[in-house]
Amino acid sequence: MRRRILFLTIAFITFIIQIMIVHYVFLPDSMEKVTILDEGWDVNYNDTYFHDIRLSELRKLIGNSTNKGDTIILSRDMKGINNYQTPTLLFESRFSAYRVLVGDRIIEEKFEDLLKDNKFVGCDNNFIQMPTGVESSIIRIELHVAEDDAYNYFEAPIFGSYMDVLHYTIFSNLFVVITSVFLIIFGLLFFAIAVAFRSTVPEIDMQSYSSLLFITLGIWFLSQFKLLDFFIDTGDHQTEIEYISLYITVPFMYMVMGSMQNYLHSKLFWGFALTGSIVIMIPIMSHFSGWLHINRFLGLYQLDAMVFFIFMLIMLFRDIKRKRITRYQTIQLVGITMLAIAFLFNVLFYLLEVAGISEQIILSKKAVPLGVLAMVFANLVNYYIYIAQSFARKKEYSSLTHLAYADGLTDLANRSRYEKYIDGLYKKEDDFCLISIDLNGLKVINDNAGHLMGDKYIREFGQVLTECMEGKCFAARIGGDEFVVVLTGDELFSAEQFIREMNEKLERMNATDHSMIRSAATGYAFRSEVEGNGHEVYLLADERMYNNKRHMHKELKMPER
Repeated sequence: MRRRILFLTIAFITFIIQIMIVHYVFLPDSMEKVTILDEGWDVNYNDTYFHDIRLSELRKLIGNSTNKGDTIILSRDMKGINNYQTPTLLFESRFSAYRVLVGDRIIEEKFEDLLKDNKFVGCDNNFIQMPTGVESSIIRIELHVAEDDAYNYFEAPIFGSYMDVLHYTIFSNLFVVITSVFLIIFGLLFFAIAVAFRSTVPEIDMQSYSSLLFITLGIWFLSQFKLLDFFIDTGDHQTEIEYISLYITVPFMYMVMGSMQNYLHSKLFWGFALTGSIVIMIPIMSHFSGWLHINRFLGLYQLDAMVFFIFMLIMLFRDIKRKRITRYQTIQLVGITMLAIAFLFNVLFYLLEVAGISEQIILSKKAVPLGVLAMVFANLVNYYIYIAQSFARKKEYSSLTHLAYADGLTDLANRSRYEKYIDGLYKKEDDFCLISIDLNGLKVINDNAGHLMGDKYIREFGQVLTECMEGKCFAARIGGDEFVVVLTGDELFSAEQFIREMNEKLERMNATDHSMIRSAATGYAFRSEVEGNGHEVYLLADERMYNNKRHMHKELKMPER
């Protein structure tokens, strides 16, 4: 078990390293063909003018984040714009209506109508195709801010040909893209498996909630990094999807934890889970009712998530103290804890960014995807251990069942299994044929050659019956030298064929092994011949078997036993 977990760990680490290698080493040529426009901007911020600055330093110059109603005009000389076949400008707008101009010509404008109606304006990566053959090379971006704290720091626009800019965007976020697609596909497949097996494996509830959590987080990553529109048309609702998917992670986390630790019967757990879920529904209902936009509740979400994290620690500490946590639960808890720590790390740098102390670093942006991958890995290990233990239990149960219903010498069914089988047949109306078989000469062999030789006789006969059966009928050893075979369905009238094949095999064994003479007396009867239960059929078949035995003794002058 430890070795296999080690192999899974190595596979997980290798997966992360491969993504990093592709991300940082095998850069496509298009990454070098785009220009990051951080320098040389003239900025007019609420009639305060800044000349020839870096956008990355604008926060320090204005001294605060932006507020609702602010107007920001960014202008820059874009010499060489005509050198590109499809010149494209990529810039991020955050809760802002915008207008892009080249000279005095408006190239694109968006969300002004939403801003005037005080409706929600989200965030997006905007691909603006620039005109060619123009006299002026001055580009101007006008931003009309619709929300407080829309811009804590300013991302530099990207410029190049359209395909190069597109490749740059995707490849810069390759880790997020791969992680998100993996989470969504993995979550859907795992959820389908969990639903399919839920009726037979109730303990799989945790896997169901984990799958939904992975799907939700995959959608959140794509929308947070403004990538969801590459996969589906969100109709300018990408930011709303981002916040909704983020907020509902809390209820899913509660359900994962509750089903894992069997807290679903605890009133205390349901009190926290329901309260946390209701708190999360407030922003969503408020947003769509038009009262307050969904992004204004981010602090409430962070508080709700913090309450969950503290509650989880308290409950787990109590369970650890009571020694109620199993090995596979420990692995799952490590995954959840790593995800929680990743969220806290991300929130810390977000708060630092809001305060203007530090812009978010790459690790803070990728911390949550890494945390989720760790949780997925823990989930796979947990699922593997769970399946392995379930398989072991099932194998043990099958082994015990086999021991209870199998004859120890021949491995055929024993009397208990035979009686249960016959009772089941008799509850149906279908006809069946029962062959009663009795070995000849077993007592003589036991008396003259010993019981080991007698056991050999019985084992070899059991093998003969097994070869004759070939899954077509039921056979059992019900006494020392007494056997029964039951024929049903298509094999109902093949008793004579079965007996002939059995005798042929015994004769071949006698021809190759002269240590004993092997033969058996047989008799068969059909259910349709008698009235009463299955035992009456056996008695009739047994009576016919003894008639056959007496006939064989007279012909061969064999002793009775």
